[in-house]
Amino acid sequence: MSDAIKDALSRLSAAIDRLDAASLRHADGDRARTTLETELSLMREDRHQLARLLDEERAARMSTEAGLEQLAPRIDNAIAAIRDGLGRV
Repeated sequence: MSDAIKDALSRLSAAIDRLDAASLRHADGDRARTTLETELSLMREDRHQLARLLDEERAARMSTEAGLEQLAPRIDNAIAAIRDGLGRV
């Protein structure tokens, strides 16, 4: 085999090796992108769930505060009635 053919085959083999390496890097990049997209999707789901829970907690707190606001005058009336009753004894 002539030197020119050997050189050409050597260059071809090196080019194929580089192409194979590039293909592997591309596949690794695709896998990494898929992994990142999956993680991002999970984080979005978590964020939506946390936002929903926060909204529920806010609603519960507001309901509790409204109940306490309605209860405060009744407690004040009960305290006044007890003091009035104790003052009569």
